[in-house]
Amino acid sequence: MAENAKAGTLIVVAHPEDVVRLFSTVAEGAELAVVTEDGGAGRELEAVGRALGARGTHLLLSPSEVGPWCRERRERGDPRVFTHSPQEDAPLHREVALLVSRVFDRLWVPATGARPSVCTVLDDAAFQRKLGLLNALYRERPDGAQGGACTDPLRDGPGLEAFTEVRSGDVVRALSLTKPEIFSELADPWGFAGSTYEGERFALTAKVLEPLRHASPAPRRVVDVGACEGMMTEHLLSLFPQASIQAVESEPRFVARLRERLGGNARVRIVEASAEDVALEADLVLLAEVLYYLSDDASRDLLDRLRASHLLTSYGGGFGAQVHAALAERGWGTVHSAILPGRIEPVDGARSPLLVRRAGTEIRLWERNISHG
Repeated sequence: MAENAKAGTLIVVAHPEDVVRLFSTVAEGAELAVVTEDGGAGRELEAVGRALGARGTHLLLSPSEVGPWCRERRERGDPRVFTHSPQEDAPLHREVALLVSRVFDRLWVPATGARPSVCTVLDDAAFQRKLGLLNALYRERPDGAQGGACTDPLRDGPGLEAFTEVRSGDVVRALSLTKPEIFSELADPWGFAGSTYEGERFALTAKVLEPLRHASPAPRRVVDVGACEGMMTEHLLSLFPQASIQAVESEPRFVARLRERLGGNARVRIVEASAEDVALEADLVLLAEVLYYLSDDASRDLLDRLRASHLLTSYGGGFGAQVHAALAERGWGTVHSAILPGRIEPVDGARSPLLVRRAGTEIRLWERNISHG
């Protein structure tokens, strides 16, 4: 690892101390880049670079500089690139990871929530040097008092540096599954196609809808809200072979993929619109994994506008309890339900070294009380 680090290594992180905390074992001979609006961090970065034997240091004063700087380095050759893990908590760390992944397809990131590819246990001399550097940085820029705590644990074990090699798609999927943002740049950003959990969710949804499949009459009009790229819509076509389905999706790139998948099916009408802007009148409305993305006011308005005979939801935890209570208040009653337990699996559902816990959900089929219609 150290030999490869000397031959064209880039380390792109948020702060000078991140180089020391996470990448001290691969910094020798590397180019270090720090993304911060603090122009005074350049002196700290230079000190870190000298102490760790870096080849050069670069201060990027805005995230907008990350892409151009990385593309320039990529044109010079094929470097080994280290950056933050998308599993880290700090928003700037995740942003840096995403920006770097948009330039380089292969990255090395700290093995946070991941299967490590390489681990280095620091010897005593390297360990003491690392602590000394960290203490010097924090001494020069004291900010502990602002945190409101007497002591803060050092969460990244300073005596062990572990890394895993990931692909750019791993970064996007990790962020899609753990953060509220939607990253539509990547096809199947939530890893539906390869996920065992998602396969079980589709199967359990079919089981919950079983009473409607054999009802007389069966649903003839179905609205799939938040259809994304159309995977659930395809299942609905099989479950209700006599029904016409309106697939509602607001994200343009998802709509384009939805049209590629189902645009030629005469039973599917694709509507590019927000859930807030469409009429929700049908025999069956699917409102699964959608309300997370709406404000409280928009969610209440949407539930008030529902004019359906049946409704399918899929939510878990405290949020699910709130949704279920809101529906009960509006005269909806549960026809059938099933709980899908959480599962730990790769972010792509198959081979990625980055792991995520899909939280689990309760899938419910609801029927409207006519007196509340």
